[in-house]
Amino acid sequence: MKGTTKASRTQHRILEAAIDYVQAQGGGQFSLDAIAKHAGVSKGGLLYNFPSKQALIRSMVQYHVDGTRDNIVTEEQKLADDPYRHKLMRAFLKGLCSKIKEDNKAASGMLAAIADDPSLLDPVRVFHKDMYARIQDESEDPDLATLVYLAVEGIHSNGMFQVLDEDQLNVEEQLERMFEILK
Repeated sequence: MKGTTKASRTQHRILEAAIDYVQAQGGGQFSLDAIAKHAGVSKGGLLYNFPSKQALIRSMVQYHVDGTRDNIVTEEQKLADDPYRHKLMRAFLKGLCSKIKEDNKAASGMLAAIADDPSLLDPVRVFHKDMYARIQDESEDPDLATLVYLAVEGIHSNGMFQVLDEDQLNVEEQLERMFEILK
């Protein structure tokens, strides 16, 4: 983290601690006192960096959106010279695969947001609305792109909510199969 300020390192540490805490304890246990303790800062220190619970949750949600966007951009760059169709959809698929492999950690912020204030999920809604529109515009087969998009989002949601065991579903194999279908 060379070149970052102490304040930004503290904010990042608090944000990481909040995500870890919510992942372990659930969104219903989310409190500023608990997060401050978990982060090893005073409540005043937490409030200096995040003036409210909503500000902290908003940052957690934005962290998730930014991470997902960064993964997709990275994959788009890797596929720039790829001769196959559906480059954006394939980049989206690979980007979300990377996010899923990161253990859905950042998605904990979304769970806290749902429990506290669903409007805090607006950045996620905007991101997906924009991404879906791009996928539809840039796809040679919008129906296939929609099908894969919905399947990937289902896998992502399954990971967040831990509905089914990902090993039983052979998630990595299914994602790889979708990637091949999009060639």
